[in-house]
Amino acid sequence: MITLYNMPLALNCYKVRLLLSLLGVEYRREPIDLLKGEHKTPAFLALNPFGQLPVLTEGTLVLRDSQAILVWVARKFGKDYWMPRDPDQEAEVNSWLSAAAYEIRLGPYDARLAKLFPWLCVNANTVNERSEIALKLYNDRLSKREWIALDHPTVADVAAFPALSQAGDGDISLKPYPAIEAWLDRVRALPRFAALLD
Repeated sequence: MITLYNMPLALNCYKVRLLLSLLGVEYRREPIDLLKGEHKTPAFLALNPFGQLPVLTEGTLVLRDSQAILVWVARKFGKDYWMPRDPDQEAEVNSWLSAAAYEIRLGPYDARLAKLFPWLCVNANTVNERSEIALKLYNDRLSKREWIALDHPTVADVAAFPALSQAGDGDISLKPYPAIEAWLDRVRALPRFAALLD
């Protein structure tokens, strides 16, 4: 049985829960309260010495880092649809996974942290500028296509969805970015979609 060490409001955990739901994968949630420091206990650090969520386990396999977990889940349960094996398509998906881990992380993701969990945000002074850069990149990309990386949803869409869908939590408006708003609706319409607190 898969176990996901999880905190409901943590967007990196939400990425994993969303993909597991979209693929119909059964799993167990193990709650970890970051606000109480449970991610710094010896038991948790034995799983992930970085002291970060999410962590996913299956038998003796222990995975950390949301992007790595997304790729593993997609490959194990989603065949080649969500994470293609074709080298050209895989590279395209990976390039947008990197964008989610950098441009979105420094922009809308950190804007949300700056407002809700300011002690966790390392670049509060630049979140508005960084958000504008990230949102323009994604809006331009999505103004020409329905999905971020390929002609169908992939882990690149799943990786970007949490921070973009919750941008309002960081006082980042998506009104100037209609292509992103339309894409968010397409993701929400996917079968077995799960919301943040589902």
